[in-house]
Amino acid sequence: MLTTIRKKLEEYQPEDLPVRANASVLVPLFEDSRGTGLVLIHRAKDSGPHSGQMGFPGGMVEVRDRGDLLATALRESREEIGVRPEDVQILGTLSQRRTVLTSLTVKPFVGVIPYPYQFRPDPAEVQSVSTAFLEDLAKGAMTHENPYDLPPPIYPVDGKPVWGLTAKMITELLEIIKL
Repeated sequence: MLTTIRKKLEEYQPEDLPVRANASVLVPLFEDSRGTGLVLIHRAKDSGPHSGQMGFPGGMVEVRDRGDLLATALRESREEIGVRPEDVQILGTLSQRRTVLTSLTVKPFVGVIPYPYQFRPDPAEVQSVSTAFLEDLAKGAMTHENPYDLPPPIYPVDGKPVWGLTAKMITELLEIIKL
């Protein structure tokens, strides 16, 4: 499946907004006997404007990143959950998106990590790490009435809602690979 995802992402033309992204995330994929999955984090309470939300590891570009959005995604992934940059194989990118709450422009990078992985969540930023399989996500988006009272799509993962920008990124990835 990862070979197919790589090929589809190589062919895909992501849409970028007219402004340069000032934040990025890593969409970490993995493969095991159950299929292809992705890794999500549950942000710690009081960790900023996205406190308590499910998302991908990432954050704002810092001076030390030298404007390199991939460097930002990899640095943040290491800081938040302990994924070493040398363990990530980048497959491609998704479309830039703007957050509603903070007006950040975010560039998502899709990468593969070895699995199982020894995650080391930073408790100041991450409450927990969750995994979800792409086939399950393709079946499980809530698009209408939902118990969370959040705008769709919503993907329930480990009893928590994945919504907003992260849900849109998941939807885009699923549409690209046609699951």
